[in-house]
Amino acid sequence: MTGLLNEEGGIYAANRCACTPGSGEKVMAGIIAAARLLLEKNPDYRPDCIGVTIPGLADPKTGYWVEASFSGISNIPVAAILSKEFDIPVYIDNDAQACALAERLFGACRGVGDFLYLTVSNGIGGAIFAKDSLYYGAFGNAGELGHITVVENGRPCKCGKSGCLEMYAAGPGIVRNYMELGGCGTTEKREVDAKYIAGLAAKEDPLAVETFKLEGYYLGKAIAGACNLINPRYVIIGGGVSLAFAVYEKYLLENIRRFIYRSANKELKIMPSAFGYNGGLLGAAAVAVCGRCKKFGWGTF
Repeated sequence: MTGLLNEEGGIYAANRCACTPGSGEKVMAGIIAAARLLLEKNPDYRPDCIGVTIPGLADPKTGYWVEASFSGISNIPVAAILSKEFDIPVYIDNDAQACALAERLFGACRGVGDFLYLTVSNGIGGAIFAKDSLYYGAFGNAGELGHITVVENGRPCKCGKSGCLEMYAAGPGIVRNYMELGGCGTTEKREVDAKYIAGLAAKEDPLAVETFKLEGYYLGKAIAGACNLINPRYVIIGGGVSLAFAVYEKYLLENIRRFIYRSANKELKIMPSAFGYNGGLLGAAAVAVCGRCKKFGWGTF
């Protein structure tokens, strides 16, 4: 998605387009073409900087897309490419870090300095806010909850491990869980995806309900472990799978209560992001705002 936004997160114009899988160069060409088209359609709007959200590992200091294990893309100088193309400053960050900044600036965490953000979509990522600052860790990669092991000797992950949360609770993992329970991977009209299975679960289809019970188990186990470690006030769940939050909320909360140290996390609040499919767009805007003004510890590690 590309968009034109102001510093308060107001969306002036936006355009959703399919990103064709391929090399990093092809992805960058698609991004440039989409941005050019949006600017051509809005000639009166002149952005003064660009924010970009990166799926996978990103280095906000160098502007590099370091790695996306699910796509195989690595070592792309995103900021340099876009800055040269549009002749304005460019700031990038991992998509979960970006969305956490958006929640702090524009969303449910305004005024909240300690929270955990989890994005659940085609992959799973996370971000940690501690003492009102984005926490990057020693090497800039804190928050990779998608690669917590939830199944010993489980499904192989492209990160090189096996049994990662991402392989069980991200969109493709949900489909695989459904199929392993006996569901069909295709219908007459479409290929089955997590959104379709969530729709079935909302209608109390038994296999779909069991699938989202598993979703609550895997996410709940990982979130509880993270909360035991960092003791946040809020947990915000974003990404496409968050739109089905009502379907798995009961099972998620049951498993968080099962695995968490309750006495240490009595006032923890867990909720879906209110941004919906605009989360990435608002995240990009937040990266631009925080990158330019160095707010909330952006890029500090």
